[in-house]
Amino acid sequence: MKTFKCNCTDQLILFFESSHCLACGRTVGIDDEFDQVEPYEIDEQSGLFYKAEAPEVFYKKCDNNAQYHVCNGMVNLDTFIPVADKDEVLCFSCRFNETVPDLSIVEHIPLWKKMETAKRRALYTLKSLSLPLNTTIQEPESGLSFDFIADRNVSDHFVSPIIGQDVVFTGHDCGHITINLAEADDVARSQAKIAMGERYRTLLGHFRHELGHYYFDQLIANSPKKHALCKQYFGDDELDYQQALDTHYKQGAPANWHETFISEYATMHPYEDWAETWAHYMHIIDTLETAKNFSITGSTTGNEFELDEADELRLPQSAYYFNSQTSIDAILDTWMEFSIILNSLNRSMGLADAYPFVLTQAVRTKLSFIHHAIHNRLNLMSDLSIGKV
Repeated sequence: MKTFKCNCTDQLILFFESSHCLACGRTVGIDDEFDQVEPYEIDEQSGLFYKAEAPEVFYKKCDNNAQYHVCNGMVNLDTFIPVADKDEVLCFSCRFNETVPDLSIVEHIPLWKKMETAKRRALYTLKSLSLPLNTTIQEPESGLSFDFIADRNVSDHFVSPIIGQDVVFTGHDCGHITINLAEADDVARSQAKIAMGERYRTLLGHFRHELGHYYFDQLIANSPKKHALCKQYFGDDELDYQQALDTHYKQGAPANWHETFISEYATMHPYEDWAETWAHYMHIIDTLETAKNFSITGSTTGNEFELDEADELRLPQSAYYFNSQTSIDAILDTWMEFSIILNSLNRSMGLADAYPFVLTQAVRTKLSFIHHAIHNRLNLMSDLSIGKV
């Protein structure tokens, strides 16, 4: 994640979620380009906003920003695409929503805000990677959409069911991602984590996992050649999914799962192995990008990871880990050292490890496949050995 700064005298750091500058008090948001969090001036006469360097271009707050404060999106009034002759009222991120929680239940709103925060961060990484990212309005057949729905009562941390509401399963179906609102409740999510014996369960992780399923369809499934190559690394995804699911929850993961899989859930079916590996790739590059943009460097061996002179000329530092020219080996070698530091910092604060996973050679090979799939370089994978996967 980039670092951002206000252009006021104090040059205060702005976070990705910032909605105003704590120093000068101006409105802060992210516009439809979805690449910059920056301050906005207000036109007192119209009530609209503009950037100081472009006073002729007007913005308004996304409706979800203005009414519910669940996002920090700004809508560019000069570049929006009209839908059914109506003005656009939602920001880049919120346009992907098909269903939001029942807002007549006020306790849903702060949980919805958590959902939107995680979704925006997940989408930001995808856009930085130049992956296809269109709504169902833009691409009716292959666009992306979200449902955020509750099937249980928020007042008791989603224990008791809502009468008349169907059970809501978090999952992906042909570009449509559903996430149960309970995942935004810390108590409910922690209970599910313990009940399922998971080491790691986060709201952002859910988004990245389900988006992994979406991008399997976008990047792999429609190409027989790529799909055949993918099966060599992740297994035969034509295996019966329901049977695999039943077997997994009845028997659990194999005792030696950690040798070839990133998580126990990844052992369930090749589709889940792909989605889990995809999510971890996103975690890794986003965390490393954030560390680099805050100028955090370090090494357990004393050799700090730095770009050489050629890399400095070729790659923008603000997007080093998102860049196709950055090798997957450089990414994973850096991560293996940085994650030790990250975990040690957490332990110093009395917290659990931030990244309690081991990247075996087999897992690194799968992460490499994800890397090359994202950057459309899967032809390189034919030269890799698949015997270790």
